[in-house]
Amino acid sequence: MIATRTLRKAMHDIADKKGPFTLFGLFMRSDAPGTWDLVVSAPWLEKGQLKATSELVELLTGSIGEQALRHFSRIQTVDRENPALKAILKGFSVDDGDVRVKNANLFGLEIEDAIILRAKAPTNNRLPHPAMEPTAR
Repeated sequence: MIATRTLRKAMHDIADKKGPFTLFGLFMRSDAPGTWDLVVSAPWLEKGQLKATSELVELLTGSIGEQALRHFSRIQTVDRENPALKAILKGFSVDDGDVRVKNANLFGLEIEDAIILRAKAPTNNRLPHPAMEPTAR
């Protein structure tokens, strides 16, 4: 398994370029013991499943390298309207940590183990502060 320290760095590198993640975690499905899926959600990934996954793989490859990327069984993007994502955000508030979840049903799958590095809805920090808006002349 790829080190969570390496993944955390990749998460930060990508967030600096594209914006924050809503979910970033490793999930081991019960039907695939010993292998890990990288599961992510981010507002900037909402462009369609294949396109979103391709963009994420390209960004991850640039951050951790192609060899490290091969450690994942699969890379899965999750739409922000997915009810399981909403349940994770409600049940786990993780901004930049390691929350371990064992033997749970997430995304309709039996999960043997999970390591969640981020589960937090991004805030929109890009809106201008009212005092910074230009004045009408």
